[in-house]
Amino acid sequence: MAQATAAPRGRRRPPVSALRMTSDLSAAEELPVPPQAPPQGRASRWVVLAALLLPLLATALLHALTLALDRAAPAGVLELSRARRVDAQGMQPPAADRGVEVTLPLFESVATARAPRAQWLLLRLVIEQPADTTWQLDLDHRTPVLVYLDGRLLANSVPLAEAHLPPRNLHIGDRHLAVNVPADWLQAGVHEIAVRLGAAGTSGASLSTLRLGPEPLAEAADRPRRLWQAGRTVTALSALVIGTLLLFTWLVERRERLYLWSAIYLLALALLLAPYVLDEPPLAAPWWRMLLDAADVLAKGILPLVIAAWARPQANWVPRLVLAYLLVALPLDLLSAYQQRPWVVFAHPWPWWALASRAAMLGLAVVVALQAYAERPGAMRFGTALLAGLALWIWADVSLFAIVAPGVVRVVDLNVVAYAGWALWVGLLLHRRLVAERQREARLRGELAAQLAARSRELAEQYAALQAAEQARAAAAERERLLQEMHDGLGSQLMTAKMRAAAGELTPPAMVDALDGCLREMRLAVDTLSVTDGDLGVLLGNLRHRLGPGLSGAGLTLHWAVNDSPQVPALAGSGGRELVRIVQEVLANVMHHAAATQVTLATERLRDSAGAGECVRLTIRDDGCGMPAAPTQGRGLRGIHRRAAALGARVAWATPHEGGGTVFALELPLGGRAAGAPA
Repeated sequence: MAQATAAPRGRRRPPVSALRMTSDLSAAEELPVPPQAPPQGRASRWVVLAALLLPLLATALLHALTLALDRAAPAGVLELSRARRVDAQGMQPPAADRGVEVTLPLFESVATARAPRAQWLLLRLVIEQPADTTWQLDLDHRTPVLVYLDGRLLANSVPLAEAHLPPRNLHIGDRHLAVNVPADWLQAGVHEIAVRLGAAGTSGASLSTLRLGPEPLAEAADRPRRLWQAGRTVTALSALVIGTLLLFTWLVERRERLYLWSAIYLLALALLLAPYVLDEPPLAAPWWRMLLDAADVLAKGILPLVIAAWARPQANWVPRLVLAYLLVALPLDLLSAYQQRPWVVFAHPWPWWALASRAAMLGLAVVVALQAYAERPGAMRFGTALLAGLALWIWADVSLFAIVAPGVVRVVDLNVVAYAGWALWVGLLLHRRLVAERQREARLRGELAAQLAARSRELAEQYAALQAAEQARAAAAERERLLQEMHDGLGSQLMTAKMRAAAGELTPPAMVDALDGCLREMRLAVDTLSVTDGDLGVLLGNLRHRLGPGLSGAGLTLHWAVNDSPQVPALAGSGGRELVRIVQEVLANVMHHAAATQVTLATERLRDSAGAGECVRLTIRDDGCGMPAAPTQGRGLRGIHRRAAALGARVAWATPHEGGGTVFALELPLGGRAAGAPA
């Protein structure tokens, strides 16, 4: 799949097939559609205006809604806004007759003419009836605060040893402090609340109006803030989980760079929301601020790359521009964070650079989203452009009222809305991609199953045709063999008997003997047609039964020494026919050429002569005149060698010195083909 970089300049991408999985925003809806021309003229201008103005309107409505929800205190809750400000550095409340009158909420920038220092704000209230339940005091602040009620310490936002130190990290918006006040502390009469507000840090110093009332009413009034806090917590955890999942996915599929960019972006968002979730910074200054500033740079810089990786517009310049920004912005921002440089002091050029570069990268994200929509319009791409515009305007709103012009209006960090939108957007795209991948796999499995079934049917048809052809070939070969057997055996004997009868050489008894020989040959041919299981003893026993009368008639005495006759694999099936014909041919040679009176047929089981394994040796020995030194290779001997080769057996003839005669030996292997046997 594609990485974040586009195709090389001057070369267009090939068209996307409906069956090929892409990282497009609409991957789950991949269908073959005709190419659409990019919107031209007014249509594209209206899309640009909508992508910019609708998010601007949404940002304004969100800001107004947050101010409206926090404007009025509910009935039964006191809202204290009149106070006396006293400049004092001590840790105990000063006298109430000092200072000047001020109205809360109070904001003091670090850039004001007055040197930043701690100050006390003294507020008086009158309680007409003693409290009968626990009350709750709520206030918002930026710098550390100490709260006293009638000279007694009620709450402190930081340890007392750190109350005199200004905060060093940038805080967007105020921190909330809710304090339970015991009922016995609120008797009827006049009470004084003293709030020590720490010196203005990099974000200035602020204190909201104080709200005091029964705990249930105070908690109801604090519900909007708790909803914002819950939204930040859920968004941070969601970004952390989805980002971690994408990171591990990328570790498995390294070529999928969009997983890497999305993981880095979501993890950076989770880190930016960490100050709202964690009670205390996990790192000391300046390392915590350096980590947050680096996360902010990565989040702003990688956003165009994330959009380009998922939407895949024809914009190969986006990765190079993002890389250039990160190479410049990361060192500059980390150095400024290490030096504790304030965001709100614009006498130094760094705040200008930081705000301008972030605005440029958010604007680039809008441009990339609009270009992707222009190349291929769709609801998801238009929604991406709206989300990019919303992120730009929310960041501009928060930066304007928290950094550029602090104190003009109360600021709520609306960035969580854009962060939640991006986490949801990436999660939705990941879900659509996984669903599309599963659908594609199911479609491919179906196509593969159909192809496999078709191929199986084709192979079955081919196998059936091949089997039929093999059966026809085997039948033809069997007919040919049978005809050859009849011709060589029974036919030859009948022809001999006919010729002798025609010459008048056969007397009636001789004719009967000739016909008996023909019948024996026919029965022997029928026996050889049967398919055996390779039992050597059965084959030789049938052969003895058929050839015994002929041997006796020729004046030969048969000695039977078949002792060990196991199953011989080479004789299974039609192999027994070959053995029968070999033995028949050898015995015929003995009857017609050896001038013998005795013949012995024996078997024994032993190692074959080549030492390749066990075999059964069948020997036929006569007491005749013996074979010549160079016997003529007639049809009989050639037939014996051919049939032995078919059995994988080895044959040999020998003439012993003692007793004369001839010994024929046939070695039948009990395993495979005999070593050295013809193939």
